Amino acid sequence: MSEATRDTGAALARLRRASRVLLTSHAAPDGDALGSELGLAEVARALGIAATIVNRDPHPAPLGFLPGLETIRVQAELPAGFEREFDLAVLLECPGLDRPGLAGLERLPLLNIDHHLENARYAEVNVVDEDAPAVGEMVLAIAEAAGVAVTESMATNLYAALVTDTGDFRYSNATPRAFAAAARLVTAGARPAEIAEALWEHNPERVVRLTAEVLGTLELLAGGRLAVISCDRAMLERAGARPEDTENLINIPRGIDGVRVAVFFKALKDGAVRVSLRSRGDVDVQGVAKAFGGGGHRNAAGCTIPGTVAEARPRLLAAALAVVERS
Repeated sequence: MSEATRDTGAALARLRRASRVLLTSHAAPDGDALGSELGLAEVARALGIAATIVNRDPHPAPLGFLPGLETIRVQAELPAGFEREFDLAVLLECPGLDRPGLAGLERLPLLNIDHHLENARYAEVNVVDEDAPAVGEMVLAIAEAAGVAVTESMATNLYAALVTDTGDFRYSNATPRAFAAAARLVTAGARPAEIAEALWEHNPERVVRLTAEVLGTLELLAGGRLAVISCDRAMLERAGARPEDTENLINIPRGIDGVRVAVFFKALKDGAVRVSLRSRGDVDVQGVAKAFGGGGHRNAAGCTIPGTVAEARPRLLAAALAVVERS
């Protein structure tokens, strides 16, 4: 029988029963995914539990400063014999079991730690707190409940998780709870100015060139309230860029004066389109993503649609336009 709760103590209790854990998060990991994984791995090791992080996709370039990033195993499949190597799999920020893109995880006992509204409660223990500003904040609570010292490296990773998922504390999830966690992390050694510089002011040349390519596709619809950009494989090749280099580009059109919703279409090599959605204020794009099999948060969501951009675009934009018109 599975357990569902908002209490991070349940996550700690299940973690303590393990001796060798596999940690993972969603494909195309972002700051909250990576920071939470690295933070929880450090908590586990402090408790005497062996911890290995396995992700399907590499990290975006701006997150290359995260302490311990080099320990993450990036591979398309779970390691051979993983069922014997681990006795628990911990999925962080994954509303569904399919989100990591790693087949076979269900062969292990599962611990699900998440804050998405649409979480499917698929694990043996499901700790889902929709009010948490970031999963990194939940990991901080686990560390504190365990009596584990929050080291400078852990504080850096969890602060990065928090600051990226709240959009530099600009999104609606920048709650008192978010600022309280940030204060504790700064006290523990996180350096906000250095983290901000690393995140936003150290882009490789390829990212800047890709930004120019993508912004050349900008369209404004609905009287300037809906912004649309796109990226295809040819753009990546011309810029010498990688798919993970697109991570923050959606925030540029979202920042245009008058824009309420921004949509970013990214053509994937496997014949599918990844769609990122961002919105302002009370405009809810989570429902749009959910209608296409995705999810997220009110102001930041995404989905993957089979086919080409040309096929996906009309249906997705019709749904986005309807949300804009209601706002």
